[in-house]
Amino acid sequence: MAIQVYAYGDSLLKATMPDENFHYHFHINEIIDKYVPEGFKIINRAKMGATIRKGKAMIEHDLERGMDAKYALVDFGGNDCDFNWEEVAANPEGEHHCHTEMPEFLQTLKESTTALRERGIQPVLMTLPPIDGQRYLDFFCRNGVNKDKVLQWLGDAQMIYRYQEWYSDAVAKFATEEKLPLIPVREAFLQDRNFSHMIATDGIHLTMPGYDRLYSTISGWMQTHLDA
Repeated sequence: MAIQVYAYGDSLLKATMPDENFHYHFHINEIIDKYVPEGFKIINRAKMGATIRKGKAMIEHDLERGMDAKYALVDFGGNDCDFNWEEVAANPEGEHHCHTEMPEFLQTLKESTTALRERGIQPVLMTLPPIDGQRYLDFFCRNGVNKDKVLQWLGDAQMIYRYQEWYSDAVAKFATEEKLPLIPVREAFLQDRNFSHMIATDGIHLTMPGYDRLYSTISGWMQTHLDA
């Protein structure tokens, strides 16, 4: 009987890609068929746009319903580290905060992983694949958000990348402190000098080669570190 793994996360775990008009399409079925290791069954609970708050609510809901799993992949931070860019552009001299500020992010991550552990389910964390700050800036400013005002507040476009890296690094540190397994996804991208082609045109999702890299990394790690 296959070991069930619940996967909680955002659009990356749905293999979401934008088309030329920035309409989004999910490719998770073809990815899952290709990369799920033998002996495992993935229950994908990822939601586009989800933050750690949504993840915690879903985990608690599934636990209340008698969640049957040995492992749970918990992947958040990409939406948590983002900002309301319209508000930033409207007030570039003001103070703005990530959707989920770091103390709340870490506390909610701890509550989520603790709830899983108390039910005998092993949480597995992962670092985030990198983004392209300039592409993302161009993407969210394409429909009228004032780019100059955003840059006035940011300092430079790649500050967006650094916010996302901060949250990814925080997950890695948390995993070490809590003695939780961690899949080194970011490392698998950064080792490739040409990883830019694996980032989609919106700067935050992946191309199909990027999803191949993401899911082959997850799959390879599972085969090496998890008991089927």
